[in-house]
Amino acid sequence: MKNFQRNSIFYMIPVLFVCAGVFFPSPLFSQADVAIDSPKKDDIWLGKREIRARLVSIEADAVKKVEFYLDGALIKEIAAPPYRFTYDFGANPKNRTLQVLVRGIESVLKVREIRSFPIDDFQEVEVSEMVVPVVVTDRKGNYIENLKKEDFVLEVDGHIRPITYFGHSGDTRSHMMLLIDISFSMKDKIGRVKKAAKVFLQELMTPGDRAMVVFFNDEVFEDTEFTDKLQDLEESLEVAIPYGATALHDAVMYALKMLKSIPGHNIIVLFSDGEDNSSYVDPFTLVKRVEKSNAVIYSIGKKMAAEEPDEYQMLLEKISSRSGGQTFFMEDAKDIEKVYSNIRRDIKAQYILQFSQQYLQQLNRFHNVTVRLKDEKNYSVRTIKGFYY
Repeated sequence: MKNFQRNSIFYMIPVLFVCAGVFFPSPLFSQADVAIDSPKKDDIWLGKREIRARLVSIEADAVKKVEFYLDGALIKEIAAPPYRFTYDFGANPKNRTLQVLVRGIESVLKVREIRSFPIDDFQEVEVSEMVVPVVVTDRKGNYIENLKKEDFVLEVDGHIRPITYFGHSGDTRSHMMLLIDISFSMKDKIGRVKKAAKVFLQELMTPGDRAMVVFFNDEVFEDTEFTDKLQDLEESLEVAIPYGATALHDAVMYALKMLKSIPGHNIIVLFSDGEDNSSYVDPFTLVKRVEKSNAVIYSIGKKMAAEEPDEYQMLLEKISSRSGGQTFFMEDAKDIEKVYSNIRRDIKAQYILQFSQQYLQQLNRFHNVTVRLKDEKNYSVRTIKGFYY
């Protein structure tokens, strides 16, 4: 299981270098390396981005130049630090490989390679198309599932925009993250939660969907990358053992960061049985980040005895409602199967609307989204509050 919350651990490869009169004497313990600080390997590389490398335990005067290769082609040579420059990766997501080669006077000192987030042919779509998931219900809460594109009006920043794509959940590939609390208070519940999560994935995922399981206590852990293999996801669910405190805010922030560069239909299903007591991120910052995200959040929490909702409950309701999702509170862990079933039904009832970002008059700001029906007044429409672009 990989831990991504506090400190990254880099395993250094022993290297023996002899160049320009500089000698790194111990091949068993040398830490000479080159680190790629930007872009990140878990991102989709789009637009103008800084490419930045850093020498580790290599003296600059031992280096002739640092070479940068993108997909095998040389794009930049830099003879002296800082080893950084801006590169335009283009507007469409692609599978990319970045290689940094440190060349000494007589030989190559170090090579480091990273790859962008893996994208298959199905995913290679125009990121200029913004995705708006929508759920429509009647006054009794029943889903309305027979609507057509012509029934909807989509407004962005108060202006009606053409709907360039209309479909249903399942027609469009989704990326889903199960975010599960494994703090000490979960020790008597985790078995039931794991079992329910397996059924949830089995019955929800369609061909092409990808999912990931992330656990959190006072730290955040992941065991797999996004995958469409149910067996890998089920095995990932088995590795967690409850212990520690609860860093709920940090966990949601981590999930948002993972999904921010993935275009399309993104879903977070959060389960936590108690309030945060260990996060670096404060609630206000978290809610603001949710409002700028491209993910719909479904929150599952523990129902408290107090009549008035506490800060923990209000936070779950905020992050869900402002992302277009829902919040569910349970009195007992045995209710988790029913809650997961309700979330699955809600996701399957979603309409997927898209519009072109070319209609956005201002960039680098939050854009408000409103979706309504042309004629029907008795239906309720639930969607995202907006997005940051």
